[in-house]
Amino acid sequence: MAPKAWIMINLRELVRFPASWFSAGPVAEDILEWQATLLGPPSSPYEGGIFFISIRFPPDYPFKPPMVSWKTPILHPNIDKPHVFHPLLVTATWKFGTTVEEDDNYLADVARMCVLEPERFKKEARLMTETHAMN
Repeated sequence: MAPKAWIMINLRELVRFPASWFSAGPVAEDILEWQATLLGPPSSPYEGGIFFISIRFPPDYPFKPPMVSWKTPILHPNIDKPHVFHPLLVTATWKFGTTVEEDDNYLADVARMCVLEPERFKKEARLMTETHAMN
């Protein structure tokens, strides 16, 4: 199946089962370039924030990972400015059908802060959300 056909399947699923906290779709007429908007979950340090993400699908998708760029600064164990640097989204470890789980962490120092200093993490994440995602 051609890359654009795989992407259209994903787009149809997003339209068929929309989420109240997430939206994504192509930018203009280019099916390979998407923009996503993520609303901060309630009762989290991200609550009230609006986060923008750029997604660029390669011509050989789904056999190569999309390039995911986080446009809104955020403190999160899987997000390193400005890209999502997660082992599963790296070409060397990507495989067809790859999904990223919430408990998979890439930035060890931020993940440690989440576990060992949760109040500090919440405070710093909230401050970053208020500064960058609520204006």
